[in-house]
Amino acid sequence: MYCPDCECVFPSEDFEKWVPPYANVGYDVMVLTGRLLLCEHHTINETVLELKKRNVHISSSQVAYLAQRFIVYLSILHQQSTSLLKMHIIRKGGYILHVDGTCDGDSPHLISAIDEVSNFVLANVKVPGESKEQVVPFLKDIKEQYGDPLAVSSDMGRGLLTGIAEVFPNVPHFICHFHFLRDIGKDLLEKEYALIRNKLKKHKISAKLRYRMGYEFGDNPQNIHVGEINKIAQSLEPINTHDNAAIKKLCHVLLLWALDGKKHGDGMGFPFDRPHAEFYRRLHLLWKKLNNLQRKCTKNKPLFKCVTRIIGDLSPLVNDMQCMTAFQGLTKKQSVFDNLRQALSIAQPNTTKGLNDTGEDIAMSTIKKRVNQFSDNLVKTRGYHKSTAYQKLTSQIDKYREKLFCDPVKISTPKGDSFIQPQRTNNILEHFFRGMRRSYRRATGNNSMCKKLQSIIADTPLVKNLDNPEYMDVILDGKKSLEDAFAEISQQKVMRKMQDAKKDETKIPRNVLFLIRQKETMQNLLYLIAS
Repeated sequence: MYCPDCECVFPSEDFEKWVPPYANVGYDVMVLTGRLLLCEHHTINETVLELKKRNVHISSSQVAYLAQRFIVYLSILHQQSTSLLKMHIIRKGGYILHVDGTCDGDSPHLISAIDEVSNFVLANVKVPGESKEQVVPFLKDIKEQYGDPLAVSSDMGRGLLTGIAEVFPNVPHFICHFHFLRDIGKDLLEKEYALIRNKLKKHKISAKLRYRMGYEFGDNPQNIHVGEINKIAQSLEPINTHDNAAIKKLCHVLLLWALDGKKHGDGMGFPFDRPHAEFYRRLHLLWKKLNNLQRKCTKNKPLFKCVTRIIGDLSPLVNDMQCMTAFQGLTKKQSVFDNLRQALSIAQPNTTKGLNDTGEDIAMSTIKKRVNQFSDNLVKTRGYHKSTAYQKLTSQIDKYREKLFCDPVKISTPKGDSFIQPQRTNNILEHFFRGMRRSYRRATGNNSMCKKLQSIIADTPLVKNLDNPEYMDVILDGKKSLEDAFAEISQQKVMRKMQDAKKDETKIPRNVLFLIRQKETMQNLLYLIAS
């Protein structure tokens, strides 16, 4: 409404509850866009189509912008609700803090903190690296907002370990068993495993075998009759060396089996999965068996030539003594590593849980006893005192012993006292980071998160809280919906937050980038510094 006497414009109070200032879409559209993109992992084009079904016609660039605004509004609402969240945490008896970060290549580190008791994402920050100088201010903010946690869990990053010790000196600190195993396994197995991997690449064995399958068998797996092969395998009767067709089918299947060794594993990655070592083992075994076959079919010239050519492809690798020595050493070490996995009762061989493995539900005292027994047995093994790798393994166990085995934590609530066993892994955060990567791959087809982590708003992990009814009750504080809560947020705060989100300390400013790419200017500067 416009008043001609005082020449003032009076906006509609109801309209301001529906649409942000200076915007041309309402809060409901922004919330729906944010949920579709960030919670349900829609692509931008899919979101545009979903909005069109509701008669909202906006461009893909505006959809991306609305998703950013959604995170900013959610971040401000979360910040404004800190005191309410703290009261909720106190009523729950306190919080167990899990801290973890993710990065990709040269991207910044996105560090998030989550409470295991309430399952709330509490805080997030984007920093150039996980150094103590970057981590300490983040942890101090958490302490100021929510107080001291009952316990802290993290990986073995030096910056996190020292930062947590400084900010929470009297709080029990535990390390993730999965990260502990992974780091120990890499130190123990990497040298031999890398040599095997490089030797397989040097001898180009995969390319040779694929060529051989195409040359000898047509490399068409569709022509393999599985029932016929199973019948031969179950009969266990010696094969007639004059039956060229049957033996060629068997050779084809065995070559496919050898190549499939490169995909062997339980989905947890190195050092838990060692596909190149399994590939080498299968190749060595196949070479040995084919040599036996070659001696039996000397009179069958076509078959003899076929087998000889396959043996010739495998021989340079199998006769590589460096590779054989590395495999023998790796076999012994991986047996030790697998014993430690069983002692910790997590990420055990042949598990079907993959990266979601949180470990068996076993008393911590039992796990501690098993790990101590493993360490004692390893020290007593023959050759321990000559092996720096084994000595380093036991020293790592001794170093982190106090942080590996956590007693149940006492939680006091109005309903009484209870005990909770802190999770042995940081899987609650790892799940979110993996989900974020899957969502990005689905939306872009790009496996690298480097650019995404450079442009992402630090508080994006807060969207995980939107599926938590208790969190929604706290931040809404009696309001009906997110739209109503967003409508009460000051526009000045939103604009300030949007400007801060655009700042990236790890990114070279555009004007500086333009300067350093001017060839003549750089030549002049080089001349000046030399003179």
